[in-house]
Amino acid sequence: MDSTAKVQTVDSSWSLPLPLKEYAMSRVTVYFYSDRWVPIKYCSLEKAILLHQKAYLEGKEILLFPSDLDPNQFSNSFN
Repeated sequence: MDSTAKVQTVDSSWSLPLPLKEYAMSRVTVYFYSDRWVPIKYCSLEKAILLHQKAYLEGKEILLFPSDLDPNQFSNSFN
């Protein structure tokens, strides 16, 4: 993965805008779901977005959560 990639803001009524540049270095946790949420990596939001895009292009689904949030502590409404 190229660490020189830039985070872009998208202004579209069809999708959620990407976070502002000042949040690009915020730490997040990358998860996938297999009977429960499984954390697979901690990284900056910028790198996590790039990882999400790469996974999406390969037909995989991963989700990003703030590093201080554990989705396993919520109800099954996410499933």
